[in-house]
Formats: sequence, C-alpha cells, structure tokens
Amino acid sequence: MIHQWNYRMENRGQDTEAGGLRLSLDDSTRQLRAAYAAMPGRMAPDRAALQEALARGGWAQAKLDTAAIGTFLAQCQRATEGTPVEALIGELTDGYFDLSVSSDNLSVRLNLLPPQGGREVSRDEIRAALAERGIKAEPDSAALRGAVEAGHCDGLEIATGRAPLPGMPARFESLLAPPKPLVAEDESGRIDLRDLGTLLLVNPGAPLMRRIPARQGSDGIDVFGKVVPAVPAADPPFADGLTGVAQDPADPEVLVAAISGSPSLSAQGASVSPVVDVEAVDMHSGNVTFDGTLRVNGDIRTGMTVRVTGDVIVTGTIEAAHVEAGGNVVVKGGIIGKAEGTHQGAHQGTQQGAEGVALARVTCKGSLHARFIESAVVEAGTEVKVESGIRQSDVCAGRSIIAGSPKGGQGNITGGRCRAQLAVRTATLGASAGTATIVQVGTNPYAEAEKAELEAQRRQLEAEQAKVQQLVSFFAKHPEKAVGDMREKARATLFKLTRDSIALDARLAKLAEQLRPSPEAVIEVSRRIHGGCSLHIGQKSMKIMEDKPGGHVRLVEDRIALV
Repeated sequence: MIHQWNYRMENRGQDTEAGGLRLSLDDSTRQLRAAYAAMPGRMAPDRAALQEALARGGWAQAKLDTAAIGTFLAQCQRATEGTPVEALIGELTDGYFDLSVSSDNLSVRLNLLPPQGGREVSRDEIRAALAERGIKAEPDSAALRGAVEAGHCDGLEIATGRAPLPGMPARFESLLAPPKPLVAEDESGRIDLRDLGTLLLVNPGAPLMRRIPARQGSDGIDVFGKVVPAVPAADPPFADGLTGVAQDPADPEVLVAAISGSPSLSAQGASVSPVVDVEAVDMHSGNVTFDGTLRVNGDIRTGMTVRVTGDVIVTGTIEAAHVEAGGNVVVKGGIIGKAEGTHQGAHQGTQQGAEGVALARVTCKGSLHARFIESAVVEAGTEVKVESGIRQSDVCAGRSIIAGSPKGGQGNITGGRCRAQLAVRTATLGASAGTATIVQVGTNPYAEAEKAELEAQRRQLEAEQAKVQQLVSFFAKHPEKAVGDMREKARATLFKLTRDSIALDARLAKLAEQLRPSPEAVIEVSRRIHGGCSLHIGQKSMKIMEDKPGGHVRLVEDRIALV
C-alpha cells in the first residue's frame, strides 16, 4: 500500500519575479515554470540567479529537472528583446511511504521517502495507515520517530507480532551404563585381539529407558491480532511389541527389565533378550534361528545362516555366511567373504557376488562393530564401525560409517560402495590404482527400497479397490443379486480398503521426507582421496579423477564441495 500526500502548500507565493526572470507554480499540476523576457541592459539569468528566485518563492527543495534548467538558461543567454523564453523546470512532490507485511504476518516494515518541496509524512499519518490495514500491533515509537525525523528509511521494521514458542517433543533417554570398549588400542595404534569387551547383561528390575513427556509450546499472535498456533509437539508412547521389559510400577515413564539377559535399545523403547552361547556356527551346530542374543566363541563358517532377534557377538570371524540380527553385531576378528577367483566388485547385493566370490552378508537393525570388512554386504540400522578398513564391500548404515581412526590417520575404504544417511569417515578413500569406490551420504539408504515396496502395495490395493467397487456398484443396480449379507460385506470391504489406502499414503509422505538431503551430511577423509572415487550427497555427485588431499565433502550452496 502506497500513501502519497498531495496537499497544497500554505504560506508560499505562487510566483516570483526579479530581473526579468519570473517563476510560477501551477496549483493543479504543482509544476514549476520559469519565464524570461530580455531587455536592453538587462543581464540574462544564470544558475545562481535561478536558485535565488527559487528560494524567494519557497521552492528551494523542489524536484528540479537539471537538463531543462540547463536548456532554459542557455536560451536566456541567446534571447532577444520581444522574444520571451519559457520552460518547465521542476515540480513539488510530497513525501510518501508504503507498508509491507511479512508472509507470516509477524512483521510490518516501512519504506519512507522524503518530500521534494512538498509536505512531509507525519507519524500520525503512518499510524492511520496501520489502522487502515487492520494492523493491531503497537508500532515501535522510537523507530517510527527516528524514521520520520530522518525523512527516509528502507525496510525499517516498525511493528512486530509474537511468534509462537515451539514445544519440545517427547524424548527417550537410555538409563543403561555405557559398555566398556570392545577393542583397545595401545599408544602406537595397534589392536590387541585378546581384548574382548564384556557383554552388557541386566537383571529383572534394572532401569533401561526413561520417557520424558512432550512439553507443548505456546501460541503467538500476529500483527493483525490473530492467534498463531504453536506446532503440536509429538508425544508418542513407548513402542509396541517390546519384549523382556515392563513399565516400572512406581513410575510408568520408566522401562525396566522383566527378565535377565542382554538389553538392546531402539528409538522408542528397549528390549531384553536371553543370551545363547555356542562355540561356533558350523555343520555341527547347524543353522541358528531363535529369539534372543547369540554369543559365538569361535567363527561363523562359510555357508551357514544365523537369524536372531537380539545381538550377535562373535569372538572369531564371520566368513561367507548369512547373519541377520535384530540388535547389534560385534565381530572381534572381522567379516570376510571367501574369494576363489578374480573379484570384480561387491555391491551387487547378493550372497554370491562376482564370479568366484562368495560374499559374507550381515544385516542388523542396530550398530555393527568389526575389526575389518572384506568382500561382504553389510547393512546396519544405525552405525558401522571397523578398526582397520573396508575393502571391496557394499556397506550401508542408517546413520554413519567409520573406518579406522580418521583423526589418527588410520583406516581406509577401498573399492565397493558405502552408503550412510549422515556421515562416512575414514583416513584414506580409494586406492592409488584408481579402484572404483563409491560413497553416498545425505539420504536414508533404505528409503528407496521401502518406497518401492509401499508403492507396489498401493498398486495392489488400488486394484483390489477397483474390483470391490465394481461389485458394490453391481449390487446397487441389482439388489436382488445380493445373496444374504453379501452387499454389506462388500461395502465393509471397500471401506477397509479405502482406510488402508489413506494410511499407506501417509506412510509414503513420511518416507518422502527421509529422501531429502540432510544438511549435516558429510564425507570426511583425513589423509587422502584417490582418483576413481565417486562421491554423492543426495542427488549431487562428484567424480575424483586424480589424487587429492583429505578434507570434508559437504553440500555448499546446492553443490558438492571439498573443504
């Protein structure tokens, strides 16, 4: 909204004349006109004479046309008696202002321009314009006074609303004491394979997790006096399906162990699983499948399968076996597939990789710790951490992948592919031979597969809906064909399918948020990045053609940069 004030100036002459130079003001157009009549012995006016005449008329601050004045004065110099010279040389303009309200209606800004020979804008006029717009927020008197006294301002905030205060969503805090390190390093960085950390066990009644209820925020109010509601803070309960735990009778916001065993934490709860010890998983033990935690004092041999709902702790190595864990995986001796020929790459996602290579495949919903990973497919829900390096493997983590000790200049990732949502950290990436190595961060690496599965479910659901809708429409036209309660059953089935479709769309919308690049995503290489590496953050990529010193690879202004 632009306010321009065009009031007639009072106490000013409408024309002035001296030395043949006459200035006049047109009241209707507010234009200034200059006229000059030459006479013998009279000197033509110059710029100083013109300025003096403007001052006499009270128009010294008028908006003048410099080019027109120059032409007029030049014509005056050449004027002859009986040939008057006239020209429009300027105009009087009043001060004006406009008000702008921010998109969230929480701020009002003022743009103010000073008058040129005309009337100044007053504070009352600005306040009247605020009221006219329906703005109820009290303007800042000091800011308004300063702007009016200065005569001009650009985008000055003069009134504000009150933004809503955000709440704090429910939080889930672990009450478990942190476990001791599973692998220790001496001062030289060498790993002592004899050091195996203790398995964390709990007894009934041991506190595991506390739920801190959400604290709701407070509403705000915009400049129009309307309430701006605070975004509701999420207040989810403990997750369903937790095993081996119970709510503390003295405090229902605390989960305690209901049985003795090994605890594992999730985002919204904890579980306790019984522990099973075996010397090795091989032909003598057979494949292992059970609900609980497995501790292997030896190796998991090639070709074997392990499926447990808890943790897997292996004193030896995991060979080219298939291991699935609902909790964490800890491997003291490392994970290594059995290479019997030329290895061409491990990121094909199958138990049998390139020709002649039997891949180890390890999947867990928690974190995975190992001495090294080679010729393997590894998927972890949270973190993958190895003590030395990752070679020719496909490694995927819900949060981060750490190879070695990047700050200490140890650890490497060579060949294959590594994917994590937040970070991949190592000392050396790739190899001097230019081994193809792919690293991707920024988005949930599991989201695409889950999205494809949900979309397939939606297509199947839509097909079922179409069939049931045809049946409902048929019964509507031919009610005599509906035997018994077939018509009601068809309607109930259509209602259920519609409800399932809505729920599926909500899950897809939530999943789409996980496919947006995280601004915190980073690929951190402390020593060197070799040529042949492909780095990806979200949909952006960078191909390393020649060796480079280490650094942090991040998204900078919507592009990948090594900083």
